[in-house]
Amino acid sequence: MSKFRDRALVLAGHGSMFSSESALPVYRHAASLRRSETFAAVYECFWKEEPSYRTALYGVEEECIYLVPDFLSHGYFTREILPREFELLGPLTRRGSREIRYCEPPGRHPRMAEAIVEQALGALREVDCRDVTLLLVGHGTDRNENSAETAWEQAERIRASGRFAGCSVAFLEQEPCVSRWRELMSTRDLAVVPFFLSEGKHSYTDIPRLMGWTRHPRDPEFCHPQATEGGRRVYYAGAAGMASIVDQVILAQVLAFDEAHGLA
Repeated sequence: MSKFRDRALVLAGHGSMFSSESALPVYRHAASLRRSETFAAVYECFWKEEPSYRTALYGVEEECIYLVPDFLSHGYFTREILPREFELLGPLTRRGSREIRYCEPPGRHPRMAEAIVEQALGALREVDCRDVTLLLVGHGTDRNENSAETAWEQAERIRASGRFAGCSVAFLEQEPCVSRWRELMSTRDLAVVPFFLSEGKHSYTDIPRLMGWTRHPRDPEFCHPQATEGGRRVYYAGAAGMASIVDQVILAQVLAFDEAHGLA
């Protein structure tokens, strides 16, 4: 990876004014990639925290910059907000001697399916995943019809792998809603993987509430797995973005950008 030694990586996350956990995965990914010494420097920036998108590039000294949106879905933020805030002209933006290479989010890369499976297996432990339905739960939104597309893409990859008995998709804000989870499983056991970057409110409050649970997974009295009617068991996994390999998926998107655009 010596070709990146004079180049910068900028990870753009969402962040939150109310929860420090929102930014945690971005800092973890950045720290891991810094330790690898693949890039000359690695920077973080956020929509809802400092450093902000608008000021993120002021302190970057390198002339070649890979800007990676540290998101799982490729929708409203990656297609509209980031390009606007960074004043991008397209995948490749040149300003004087500086070049900004706008990469795809890690959630779109084929290897993100590995991260989802990693989280599911961590929750299942000794349970044979071939007898389990995996339910991938994303946000979904009416703002951008492409927001849910990434979750469907990754679910199809997992189905094609044959690792699980089945793989379904549900959402918080569009159909099929996660409240219909019983209709989406074809086996006794279900592994739920939140398709979110961080272990925030959506993962630990909203999804369990819509699934009809009175306790959330961080409650000391929450049972793993959850036993439901009909002898069903639900194994609740950590958010996909917290999987150990996501930093490598980010690097894979950087490599994919150069390959797609014929760049050295």
